[in-house]
Order: sequence, then structure tokens, then C-alpha cells
Amino acid sequence: MYKVFQKDVFDLHDDPARSAAKQFWERLGYDCKDNPDEFGVDLLVSGKGKKFVLEVEVKNGWHGTTFHFDSLHLPARKAKFLNRSIKFMIFNCSLTHAAVVGHSAVVNAPVIEVPNIYVAKGERFFDIPLSAIHFVPILNQNSL
Repeated sequence: MYKVFQKDVFDLHDDPARSAAKQFWERLGYDCKDNPDEFGVDLLVSGKGKKFVLEVEVKNGWHGTTFHFDSLHLPARKAKFLNRSIKFMIFNCSLTHAAVVGHSAVVNAPVIEVPNIYVAKGERFFDIPLSAIHFVPILNQNSL
């Protein structure tokens, strides 16, 4: 079971999160473009001899600089993007910090059911351990 698409939530977060992600990767010397496929992964990133796609999200329950959860829950519906080199960038609600997770961390994570405010029962998530996540400040980043 998946969360139903909520256009109002998408409209609130999509453009600001994409913009913050682009600025982050461009400051690190990468070229970052919107994916022309509106149903595909969010961003296409290349540079420094690397090429990957980037999916961005905002975690509304993450406030401030510290990630106060035992693990990161990434919706299992994102598995459709795991057929290529991908990174996931999950922002706090103010877009000042992000969790960056690579392909291998996601595919090696167990999938669990997590009740939440959108789907009371049946929604599944990759349960990614904190040790597999790179937490980065967005305004003052060094390197990843």
C-alpha cells in the first residue's frame, strides 16, 4: 500500500528541495539539472568523473540540525528508481540539513511496515541505519 499523491504537499516542497539540492551539488563542483521526465527521478547529476541521478524529499518530522530518529525510512515505492546509480537526499523541514543515502545503503536495508499519518497500515519503507547515511549541512558544506 502506498501513500496517495498529495499535490499540495508536493507543490509546497518540490521546488525548494530541488533548488537546495542543486545548489549543494553545484557548490561541490557537479552539474545538476532537472530531469525532463516529470515522472522519473528528480535530478540528473554529473561531474568529477561521476554520473548519478538524485531523488529529493523533505522529512516534515525532522526539525533542526539533529536527526532524532533511530533510522531513516525511505518509502519502498522509491524502489522503482534503484535500477541505476542513484542517491537520495532527504532534507529537514527547513532545508538547512540533509541526509544523503546511496544506492547500496537502500538495497541492503530491510523493508518494514511503518504506520504513519498518511497511511495507517500497510505502507512499507526501507529502514536505513544511521551508519549508512551521510548527514550534511546545506548552507556550509565541505565535501561528500
